[in-house]
Amino acid sequence: MARFLQQLLDAQEPMFSRGIAMLEKSTGHSSVDVRLIADITEQSHAIMRQLGLDTSDTTGRELYGALISAVHSGSIETLLEDADYVMMKLDGKIISFNMIDVIENAHHKLPYANQTITHGQRSLRGELLSRYIDHARTDEVTTRQIAESIGLLPGDDAWYNFVKYHEKQTAKPVKEFIK
Repeated sequence: MARFLQQLLDAQEPMFSRGIAMLEKSTGHSSVDVRLIADITEQSHAIMRQLGLDTSDTTGRELYGALISAVHSGSIETLLEDADYVMMKLDGKIISFNMIDVIENAHHKLPYANQTITHGQRSLRGELLSRYIDHARTDEVTTRQIAESIGLLPGDDAWYNFVKYHEKQTAKPVKEFIK
């Protein structure tokens, strides 16, 4: 299962798989990673169906084009509202369902081959880390140490993780937190 996440995050192997195995062991083998993968798959397929795409035979280019069209039609906010960390690999290419990535791709008219996925990767790293930290059996300090050793805590993500953490704790959207 770590391979799926490793590909989406472009993480270094074998360190990433070993780190995920350590994190899983710290939870008592609760399959946190498998649940996250299931959530990603469920959400990506639901969005694809809302776009009118068949999840069994849609190509990466078709999905990318449909997401860009949703930006131009003004329906992207409701479509991708809770898809910050959702990404999928189609035809050997990673597609981000992160609203910021999709809007940037549309705004800059980036071709399929040059699309940006950095915000989706940042969100996925944060989601993966928060699920392990929030698990009842894990120790936050140890979890953060393991996460840092496998590249889940790059310095560039510090502001994002801080805001997302406070958003979860206060149940207020980022817009209200920044005020």
